[in-house]
Amino acid sequence: MRTKPLLLLLICLLPIVSVKGEKADTWPIADGTFIQESLAKTWDAKTWSKEMNYLKELGMNYVIFAPTAEGEGESQNLKTLYPTKQEGWYPKYPDLDLVDTILKEAQKAGLKVILGMNFNDLWWKIGGSNSKWLHQQMELGNKVAGELYSNYYKTYKDTFVGWYFVWEIDNITFATKKAEQSLIEALNIQLDYLNELDPDLFFMFCPFMNYRLGTKEAYRDFWIRLFAEVHLRQGDIFAPMDCVGAGGLNLDNFSAWFKELRKAVDTKPGLLFWSDTEVFDQRDWTSVPIGKFVQQMEGVAPYVDNIITFAYSHYYSPNVTESGFHDTYLEYVKTGKIEKKEPEAPYDLQMFAMPDGSNYLMWQEGEDNLGIAGYIVYREGRQIGRTQVARIGAQSGMIKAYKEIARLVKGRTYKYTVRAYDYTGNLSTESAVYEYTVE
Repeated sequence: MRTKPLLLLLICLLPIVSVKGEKADTWPIADGTFIQESLAKTWDAKTWSKEMNYLKELGMNYVIFAPTAEGEGESQNLKTLYPTKQEGWYPKYPDLDLVDTILKEAQKAGLKVILGMNFNDLWWKIGGSNSKWLHQQMELGNKVAGELYSNYYKTYKDTFVGWYFVWEIDNITFATKKAEQSLIEALNIQLDYLNELDPDLFFMFCPFMNYRLGTKEAYRDFWIRLFAEVHLRQGDIFAPMDCVGAGGLNLDNFSAWFKELRKAVDTKPGLLFWSDTEVFDQRDWTSVPIGKFVQQMEGVAPYVDNIITFAYSHYYSPNVTESGFHDTYLEYVKTGKIEKKEPEAPYDLQMFAMPDGSNYLMWQEGEDNLGIAGYIVYREGRQIGRTQVARIGAQSGMIKAYKEIARLVKGRTYKYTVRAYDYTGNLSTESAVYEYTVE
């Protein structure tokens, strides 16, 4: 009997509860985040503890750690993020067990961990065209899952609650019947093994979509066909990325795609429907202001059972960037309200020509009650760039300076303006126009 997924299903149907125990069913909040090796590989115990407590105070319950093993080319060998006994495999960090670390720290904070298995970058090239390779990867993933289960489940059975399918499915790669069938078989290779290993650990996967490559109706029908044949179980989780951060969808159309995917999920009794909200802007890998994050959650809330993020820990955590993002979101979690006060406009713009030939536009900042998160730069009235508060450990973080990347023509005069935005995303008015003539 799959008692844990059943409990998860019941939990997801309850009203969202705020961190203070009061009903927050009038506003959506995120229930978890991804944490990847690239972020956490240098964290010490103190940093891990702080991170888990940040997530806990936000009312989150889940941390997804994936992948835990990496493939290289067509080799059957893997680099693992934990000690391995598989012949030909080896730990990426011989003196560091990242899987045990995240399980231990999550257990202390009362959070639940979902572990991903293997991944290989060849997925992006041949995943939809080479069934033999794809099915081999599923078998490798099963070996990873067996080793993870053997290593950690007994110690962390109340913390280790599910599996994450690292392979990201889109709405174009598996467009042919042959590729679609290959994917169905691959998923069943994995699911059949995991269900045999322990039917109480749920399975979660996060596909994505691009409106330029197909229609929402076609993607809905694709998943209806897959759900009919894939051995998903009650309590498993279908958690598509909202694709707003990466640009596959946008604020004008993402809700409509989730509305259609809800129809597909409803054809599979017991399957849970979550959203994986993207809190980054892929154009420059900045953190999305909290107001937009909330807008993204509100857009899917009528259709989904729960919301996770990619990735709160990577883009909002005080371990990673200024605490203004976290503080602003925490206030929203508690109150359901978003602060609306606009920052003051920046002033005293100046262009500085550097000895290496580069040009930097610099300015003075206006004030804001919560603090300035960044600036948007315009040339001749068109946005040309953006700055944002520095990420911890970054090489540079000149929030009040923008490097002009365009080739400026000698003798020509250019007009610049700058607007400030706060952690919510409130925009200031434009600065006074600054005219710069290239000498």
